Amino acid sequence: MTTTAPTTALMEASRKRLRRNARVVFRGAAAGLRPDPQELVSEWAENCRVVPEGGAIAGKWHNGVAPYLVEPMDALSPDDPCERVVIIKPAQSGGSAVAENWLGYIMHRTPGPAMYVGPTVKSAKDWYEEKLGPTIDASPVLSPAKGGVVMPRKSRSGEGSKADRIRFRGGYLLLAGANSAATLRQHSIRFMVRDDRSAWTDNADGEGDPKDLSDKRLKTYRVFGLSKVLDVSSPKLKGADIDADYEKGDRRRYYLRCKSCGDYTDFVWEDVIKSAAPPYRCHVKCPSCGTEHYEGDKPAMMAVENWIATVADADGVAPPKTIPKAEFAAWRNRDIGQRSIKSFAITGEINIFERWDALAVGEAEAGDDPEKRQPFENGDLGRGYEPKGEGPGWEVIAARKEDWHRGTLPAGVLYVTLTGDVQADGIYWSFLGWGPGKGSWHLDHGFLPGATDEPLAGAWPKLDQVADHGVNFGGVRIAADMIGIDSGYNADAVYAWVRRRHNALAVKGDDGWSKPAINRSKDAEVRTHGLSAGKAKRYGIKVWMIGTWSIKATLILFLGKLPKEGGEGLPTGYQHFATNTEQPYFEQLTAEFIKTVKAEDGSVRREFGQRGPNHWLDCWVYGYALTHFAGLWAWGEEQWDARARELSSMTKPDQADMFGSPGTTIAAAVPMPPDEPETPAQPMRAKKQDDGLSALAKLNQ
Repeated sequence: MTTTAPTTALMEASRKRLRRNARVVFRGAAAGLRPDPQELVSEWAENCRVVPEGGAIAGKWHNGVAPYLVEPMDALSPDDPCERVVIIKPAQSGGSAVAENWLGYIMHRTPGPAMYVGPTVKSAKDWYEEKLGPTIDASPVLSPAKGGVVMPRKSRSGEGSKADRIRFRGGYLLLAGANSAATLRQHSIRFMVRDDRSAWTDNADGEGDPKDLSDKRLKTYRVFGLSKVLDVSSPKLKGADIDADYEKGDRRRYYLRCKSCGDYTDFVWEDVIKSAAPPYRCHVKCPSCGTEHYEGDKPAMMAVENWIATVADADGVAPPKTIPKAEFAAWRNRDIGQRSIKSFAITGEINIFERWDALAVGEAEAGDDPEKRQPFENGDLGRGYEPKGEGPGWEVIAARKEDWHRGTLPAGVLYVTLTGDVQADGIYWSFLGWGPGKGSWHLDHGFLPGATDEPLAGAWPKLDQVADHGVNFGGVRIAADMIGIDSGYNADAVYAWVRRRHNALAVKGDDGWSKPAINRSKDAEVRTHGLSAGKAKRYGIKVWMIGTWSIKATLILFLGKLPKEGGEGLPTGYQHFATNTEQPYFEQLTAEFIKTVKAEDGSVRREFGQRGPNHWLDCWVYGYALTHFAGLWAWGEEQWDARARELSSMTKPDQADMFGSPGTTIAAAVPMPPDEPETPAQPMRAKKQDDGLSALAKLNQ
């Protein structure tokens, strides 16, 4: 009896523990098998999300503020069969809020492994700190401080959230960057947000397209139909990247309803009627009844159900631009077949956070400058930009030669660059002049034969002579303000030459549409011995990367521009050529063109084709990049005027000495800061397109 009682008690305790463990296993299994809750993402947002202080509209989330966001959110709900949602949008239109609401929904209602991918790892972390993190803290169901599902960063168990991994009950959110292949590996992901796609690199650490790499993370859940992806970004080029993904989907457009007759119209920016000058009094007119709608009417024209899939059905029928009120429901519910991608176009015309008059101001400021027009199309209107593929033939631009000679500085030039394209057998060089309105003068060019692999030998002393000679201006020789030499070939020799000149940069072309004119400097020289071997030299040469494709596309547009009718002046980016410019120069300047390549999946990409040598074209590209480095296009009237006076003062005759020595080369002022900058000066939108043009008149007085 004395041994049986303890044994019985021990067995009973063991049975209780087994039952408890069984219940834990049962609940865990049941949670895994339980269907996702019957709640739409938009319903969750209205019930649970709180917009933090500092947001545009702080406080409880209301779907009625931007009704066009509701349907994209609901497409991300578990009950919607689509696997992917694509949103193209203008900046500050609420598209990113869709991602924030969906991730909050996942954390609270459908926990699982999730990933947010930004252009870079840093941008992903910044997004969390500035957007999602404050949203979590402000929303009680999510906030760790208020008993929400997200775990605090500091946890005794070591299982709390970290800078790149936000944990919540039943799952986690990884923060990754398209620039880092390491962050896109080794994880099985069910939910993914790919943000700001137009700013992504096309090759992550040499391992391929980050979009393809991220797709592989979804493979396991996709097999069982459990994965979901949100792609959201402003588009960049028409038919490329996220714009191509939009075209693969059902192409939903948001129709605005007439306040009078009730008919629905898919308005585009070209439909907006505006005055020739501010105040623009922008408005649209109903095609059915002619009723005018102004900015204040925009909320009344919107409703949750205004989205229409515009892709053609099996019979090739697509909805019209204007749909009668009686037919709208039929068009909205028509059968277009089962599609795995729902794609939405949030445009500048429907953006509740942007005024039509503000868009008109942006359009006026962009003018005919392609470098300003593309950001307006992408960031303000939310649509892809279509670059001109083919410029005029060389014969056309050769016919526009002017009455001045190579090697001289004609009226209008207020800034000079010298650039070189290095080849094995010599160096192609080009002097370019620049003036207000992005005018460009092709001052002089040539080829210096000789070896380029040995520093300061072969062709390099000849380049010294070209740089020291400069260009002739009123009896004096003007040296280049800035010099850029291509370091893609025989780099060590380039570094040796550049190092000797305070106003020279080593540059290198960087293909791709997402690259700015001139961007990040890369350390080119590293230590070869000692404890610091392999590290960059503190004062070593830096190589500046040139976004060649965007600049070449700009030149194609510039070359096609003609003087304005009626003698009203010259257009932005007009190109000037000397009377003795030869045919080979024109041929090289027009040697490249934009071609469209169609992939097997139907998507298209645009890249440059070449029909002959392009060395002097490359020289122009480098020169234009140098003007961005110097911040030339941010100059105001006073700076252009001061430069004109400076050049005018150089033409005053000096008293010649008794030996009649030739004039000396005057080095123009170099706009470089005391310390070497880590990033180039960025151009700003000019208030007036012709800022500085009066300086040209003063130069010629």
